[in-house]
Amino acid sequence: MKVLIAAGSICLSACALITPPGEPVARKVNAEGEPYLLSQLTASTWTATTPASAGQRVNSSSSRAALILAIEHASGCKVTDSNYSRDGLQLDAQVDCGSRLKN
Repeated sequence: MKVLIAAGSICLSACALITPPGEPVARKVNAEGEPYLLSQLTASTWTATTPASAGQRVNSSSSRAALILAIEHASGCKVTDSNYSRDGLQLDAQVDCGSRLKN
């Protein structure tokens, strides 16, 4: 039992080192052949950005559709609204989890 508690503490400490406190956990996905990072900001808000090294804009119609599908897949919820921010470098999406997708 003590071993399990110690192992859990080590895992939690390692996670704290990887993700700074207060920062949303990002999930890497590929959409339209490009890498993106999905993050859940609140229960109903998700964002999609390009990795810092890529710095490309996400505001094309094909990438928008692919990112909306990726957010719906990751969240299990339906995207009800989305718009671009940060000069087209980020897609912000509102999701409705009351209308869970049936995947």
